[in-house]
Amino acid sequence: MAAAASSSEGRASSSASAAGGSWPPPLEQWLVAHGGVVNGVELRQVLYPSGARDRLLVASRDHAPGDLLISVPAPLQLRYDNIEVAAEAAADGSGFEGACPKGQEEEAGGSASLSIPPAEAAALLRLFDQMPRGSDTGAPAWQFKQALTILYHLSRGAASPLLPYLAHLPGLAPGVPTPRVAMLMYDNAVDELQYGTLVQDIRNQKYWLRHVGCHLLPQLTGGQQEAEGEGVAASQGVVEGPMAQGRAQEGPRAAATTSGPSPFGGLAVDEELFGWAVAVAMSRCFGLSRGPRPTHTCVPLVDMANHVAPREASNAEIRGGRDGQVAMYAKKQIRAGDEISLTYGTHDNHNLLLSYGFTLQPNPYDGFYFDLNMETIESLVEGQGGDPDTGGLAGWQRELIAHKLGLAAGAGGRGGADGGAESIRVYLSGVAAEAAPKAAVAAEAPAVAGSAAAALDDTPAVATPTGSGPVAAGPVRQPVDPRLLAALRIGTLQDRAWEKLLVGRSVEQIGAWSSLLARQQEISIMQLLAALASALYSSFPTTIQQDRQLLSSASLDVAAAAAAVTLTTKPAASAVPPVNPEAAGAGATAPLSTTAAISNSGSGGEWPMHPSQPGSVTGAAAGRGPTVGSSSSLDPAAAAAAAHARDAAEAVRFRLGLKTTLERSLQAVVARAKELDALKQVR
Repeated sequence: MAAAASSSEGRASSSASAAGGSWPPPLEQWLVAHGGVVNGVELRQVLYPSGARDRLLVASRDHAPGDLLISVPAPLQLRYDNIEVAAEAAADGSGFEGACPKGQEEEAGGSASLSIPPAEAAALLRLFDQMPRGSDTGAPAWQFKQALTILYHLSRGAASPLLPYLAHLPGLAPGVPTPRVAMLMYDNAVDELQYGTLVQDIRNQKYWLRHVGCHLLPQLTGGQQEAEGEGVAASQGVVEGPMAQGRAQEGPRAAATTSGPSPFGGLAVDEELFGWAVAVAMSRCFGLSRGPRPTHTCVPLVDMANHVAPREASNAEIRGGRDGQVAMYAKKQIRAGDEISLTYGTHDNHNLLLSYGFTLQPNPYDGFYFDLNMETIESLVEGQGGDPDTGGLAGWQRELIAHKLGLAAGAGGRGGADGGAESIRVYLSGVAAEAAPKAAVAAEAPAVAGSAAAALDDTPAVATPTGSGPVAAGPVRQPVDPRLLAALRIGTLQDRAWEKLLVGRSVEQIGAWSSLLARQQEISIMQLLAALASALYSSFPTTIQQDRQLLSSASLDVAAAAAAVTLTTKPAASAVPPVNPEAAGAGATAPLSTTAAISNSGSGGEWPMHPSQPGSVTGAAAGRGPTVGSSSSLDPAAAAAAAHARDAAEAVRFRLGLKTTLERSLQAVVARAKELDALKQVR
């Protein structure tokens, strides 16, 4: 009953809003006017003294655990599988009219319905097929497919029923900047991260962004050919990095061109615009992992919920339905005025910065990762046990470590893991061990701003990772990676009699924080780990204290730059013009022809909207619908200063988090050594 009342009130409000001329309409009203449900939740604008703006999803009334907060049907979501379905339906002659509920065609925009013109869907599908592919799936990278889908709907203007949602996206909504995901950070800020694994991942992302946005897309859509300086890395064929969830490689037909007109009409897609779309896709998508067609989707209003960690701190959760519906439910008591929050997943700051453009301080899932190989293990345990003649690892220790950790045995080893890796990535963490979850789930990833996977029943969503490597399902975190601890425990043994006992145990059992082999040995291992944490900390050129001072100064720069951008950006609301049914019909395929005041500098084209110059709908245009005129006087210098300041602050914040993690790990192992030293008996 509450849902019905909410929908009814929303439709009435939406109509009044449209009649009153406000643009864009509030997302809450737009959703319920087109078949969605919004119960006691609203999007609030927050203006800070610095001039920076934020948007928060807030409860407008009390909610009990299990209450439905938001429900968004598939037709109101922005998802690339709708493009795939439309193209396939066109190929077999069945046509596609979307999934608009019967009786809601008029409310969904009349002629600007949810249908996707077959020719445009087919052209987009050809573009999908040319995108770099993930080596783990062999399929085109979902981030690029979703970015192309976003740009397609943007190019349709008012012919897309999702235009009111697009107008709320960061980079298009006045005063809301583009997500500064790591691949968009300035190079000097990337270097200031001072963390090699993340820097390499970002450079890989930057390469693929440039390759597709500056070379591949212009070639496929009839634009200019390969950009100057492009192609050196392309000759490598395979690139490690998180853009396509692991390795990405060019599709087998990457050099081909598409036939027919561009699916983007008159919208000129350059590297900047494509980068914006990829950033939005990475930072806002849900990954629907179950059902006949796994996909990713941007879910209006739900994607406004912020991330908190650990998972117990969030007050809402996502569930999915077999019809593609995505819903948000309260998972604990929520009071009126409380912010609605989700946990995107068990992400360290490395993955958060890559996929979302922010870090958490403190982050209970953060860790300092480094590569561990047999040579490093041997150098760590030298003189602690093993071979009495060399002071290094004995052959049986090297073989057991190689087998348990999946490493190559190395020189001097007697066998070991066949085809073992040269190194594995392990972590030091500053958190105490967590209890294992009651039930194992699939590997988690972002639930709102990223790649979450909504289940196809009334169960909480689970997800697949978008970061540089897989996230363990329901990880039991401890101050030291179990594999590192297992290697040190095996490597410091002085009696081979332990070998028979350890052969039958898993690496998780051997390396569990709660496990002990011998008290004095464990104390020695804690001392080794303390030395390791200190050495890793010393590898940074700055101290925690210096970084805190830098961050304080950078925060002032960010506030000043944000205020400058806000003061020089003056959005003006304007009414949504009537849509010409003949010009913006569901089957319209004519290229977009605009006379918009916002131009794409350097390309000769003009934008219906552009993330670097937010505008509002101002008038009807030929082709697909109204154009978007400039309603702001954005100062480019102020905007660039704001972006530079944000990047610099995030780089300092990230490395400060790493150092804090090492400091806490050091504290944990020292405390453990003291506890063990005080024990009189050890089982």
